[in-house]
Amino acid sequence: MQKLILFIRKTGVAILFIILEIIAIRSYAYSTPYTQARLLVWSNMVVGGVHSTFAGITNYFALRKENIRLTEYIATLENRIRTLEASLPEEKIRVDGVLQKYEYLSAKIISSTTTRSRNFFTLDKGYSDGVYADMAVMTADGSAVGVVVDCSEHFAVAKSLLNVDFRISGVLEGDGSHGSLVWSGEDTQIIDFVEVSKYANVKQGDIVRAAGFSYYFPRETVIGTVEEVELANNGTSYNCKVRLAADMGRQYNVILVHNTSAGEARELEDSVKK
Repeated sequence: MQKLILFIRKTGVAILFIILEIIAIRSYAYSTPYTQARLLVWSNMVVGGVHSTFAGITNYFALRKENIRLTEYIATLENRIRTLEASLPEEKIRVDGVLQKYEYLSAKIISSTTTRSRNFFTLDKGYSDGVYADMAVMTADGSAVGVVVDCSEHFAVAKSLLNVDFRISGVLEGDGSHGSLVWSGEDTQIIDFVEVSKYANVKQGDIVRAAGFSYYFPRETVIGTVEEVELANNGTSYNCKVRLAADMGRQYNVILVHNTSAGEARELEDSVKK
């Protein structure tokens, strides 16, 4: 007992300092969504290799190599398709009147969260590999996962669809009605599709895709399928529950998509707003 008391006396200040530092760092990390993203980027430069190792252990070794090869092949094919489209007249590749061109890159998710209100995930590639902020993150079969928000040289942090601050435009397949997609912070497989016109022909089982004018995702990107439809309180629109096509807790190999025309569109919008 005396030895324990003596030990506490000798190390008490150091232990108290460490506890206070942990509390301070945690408070800073959760102060704003921006600080969360920045802290993740900084920490990834130190622990990225460790995450990569543990992520690799959780995957079947034989299947992992094959999945990586297939994902890279899909990215290569997508780039070839876009190159061929570029050789066609522009009116053949316009979406909603806007010329959009995309570049594709494969990557792996090495760490992620799904239990917070603002979830992020880390990718094993950074700006030295050609990753940019605002690149869309998709599954190999074309389902939305999230959007890159920041990069270091070898790693990138992306904001998940499971983030209450993330909002994108969606469209009903076939009907063409638009709305906004935003996560409520509850079910990790359900996202809300709100502000859908009350005149829309929306029903259970309908597919929701990214809108053609999205800065991030190509139009064909699948968000999910409608599970519930209800009239909003204002009586002028529908609010829908959409089951995500991507299993957010199981993603490993992904495709990054860069909309090369997004910057021009944003600059024009910003100039009009001034």
